[in-house]
Amino acid sequence: MASLQAYNSHGIRYYRIVESFRKEGKPSIRVLAHLGRVDDILHRHQLHSEVPVKISSVSAGAVTALFSLARELDVAGQIDRALSGGGEVQVRAGLTVGESLVTAMIARACAPRSKRAFADWAGTTYLRDLMKFAAADLTSQHFWDQMNVMPLDKLPEIEQALVREVVRIEQLQLRALAYDTTNFYTHIATTNLRAELPQRGHNKQGRHDLRQMGLALVVDQLTQLPLAHVLYEGARSDMKTFAEFLKPVRKHLLELTGQPDQLTLVFDAGSSSRQNPEGLATGAVECRPSPGQDRPCVFASGLHYVTAVRPSSHRALLEQAAGELCEVQLSSGATARAWRTSRVIAGKRREVVVVFSAKLHAGQLRGLQQTLSKCWREFEEMGSFARTNAETAKRKLEKLRKRQYLRSLFCYRIDQEGTGPIRVSVWSDWLEYQRLDKRYFGLRVLITDRAEGLRRRLLKPVAGSRRWRRRFAI
Repeated sequence: MASLQAYNSHGIRYYRIVESFRKEGKPSIRVLAHLGRVDDILHRHQLHSEVPVKISSVSAGAVTALFSLARELDVAGQIDRALSGGGEVQVRAGLTVGESLVTAMIARACAPRSKRAFADWAGTTYLRDLMKFAAADLTSQHFWDQMNVMPLDKLPEIEQALVREVVRIEQLQLRALAYDTTNFYTHIATTNLRAELPQRGHNKQGRHDLRQMGLALVVDQLTQLPLAHVLYEGARSDMKTFAEFLKPVRKHLLELTGQPDQLTLVFDAGSSSRQNPEGLATGAVECRPSPGQDRPCVFASGLHYVTAVRPSSHRALLEQAAGELCEVQLSSGATARAWRTSRVIAGKRREVVVVFSAKLHAGQLRGLQQTLSKCWREFEEMGSFARTNAETAKRKLEKLRKRQYLRSLFCYRIDQEGTGPIRVSVWSDWLEYQRLDKRYFGLRVLITDRAEGLRRRLLKPVAGSRRWRRRFAI
């Protein structure tokens, strides 16, 4: 620990900063700094106190980490090479197009804001020193000028190059891929006809009054790494989107591994149709040559799939599965109640797994009870049917039965003697309620073309399960 020490030399008193330590087991000191006499210390203090000291603090951790990652993947270089084609790349404010877009990416990752607010944010970070730019020069017009030279048809090429580099560096083994769609609303005016993608449709955030765009995304199921995406019109259905998505993306996915047999695409029932699973498994795909090859690769088969189908279309299957469910152990170590079989679905025999979800069952049952309670309240609010004819009463009651599950659960009878007042009797079908509770709610139906994958990886027997040995025997 440092301390201040006074000492005399030739009758003059000096000061110095020393530090104590042990040398060969004996205490000793080492001199860290000589301060001189008292007058010297005072003069030095007065000299430095007259110079104003400015201290500034900037954010460095997140921007430095993202900048290092972007440099490792050569994001700016990938963009510039795709744009130049061997020529020059546009430069604004000392930054190429790729470098400008990297700054925008880092800003969106750290603190999402408008391009107009970028300069104020960049001035509080270490990013301007890392990338050698003046924050005031990066206005919103700067980013528009740089993005304006980016052709849309180059984006898939750049995305594929970046994903391929990540897969190579991280040595990822791509097997199960998850596919899903979403949409997000915009504030683009209805009168703006230049924007073709934003359209009105069923918005998942409830903003049906605004124009929206759709996003289809494929990620690696293990690492959640985005592998491919498509931005599409906001009014397009999920089924149509999936069919359009397969055309450009299947080729990109196969290029990442060169082994189509190991890729399995997982998607939900909203994207599933009779044709979509078949579109994955059929057709030849020509991919660019791998390093060391002269000619492109042609794959005769496509991707494997695991998808869900609507339970309402397979009631007989659910009736049988409800009595056959048994405890199975998943590859993650968790346990679930499931039943595996083989069925002809959409004209082709497929492997089928029916899985029970306690959380889904509780949610569906709670929703049904809320719907029934609301239905009874609305029926009571209708009051007496004494002054209502039979057709009007039937029309009101049928309107109540349009809600989910109530067509077969909510029952009524209208009686009338001659021209007298009508009498309405309503009740719930208890047997139908029991069927929904015990043999429908909580059940999911999954289909796949990977029989071996299910047999070896997805389902493992729980010790002591007799039903497993009968139904899941290999």
